[in-house]
Amino acid sequence: MAGQHEQMLRKATDALNAGDVQTFLDLHADDVVVHITGRNDYSGTLKGKGDMASVLERQMKVLDGPPQFELHDVLSSADHGIVLGIQRAARGGKTLETRAAVIAHIRDGKFSEIWVLSEDPYAEDEFFA
Repeated sequence: MAGQHEQMLRKATDALNAGDVQTFLDLHADDVVVHITGRNDYSGTLKGKGDMASVLERQMKVLDGPPQFELHDVLSSADHGIVLGIQRAARGGKTLETRAAVIAHIRDGKFSEIWVLSEDPYAEDEFFA
């Protein structure tokens, strides 16, 4: 099971890096809950795949290209997975680069609850302001 979860996490990361929102969303439960650090238009608690899709769509419109996540490590167990890495984004001449951890609870082969933790949520807030 842990190996499957690691593959899911890598597939989700690759999909986001490629801007393939549909493949990314397909890996999530319909009732997924996502917690994103920060106090900007893209942070907070999202409930359901629809909320998540809406935030991703809005974010993709303001960014110069898909956000990028450089994997440093992927850890997984029977119920959880963790991705460690560096997230990067560009927007109108501004750039963002922060270390981040994504913690995912996995239920029935789908991501059911996710915590996106940034090393510097203040930098993200400023970037998206």
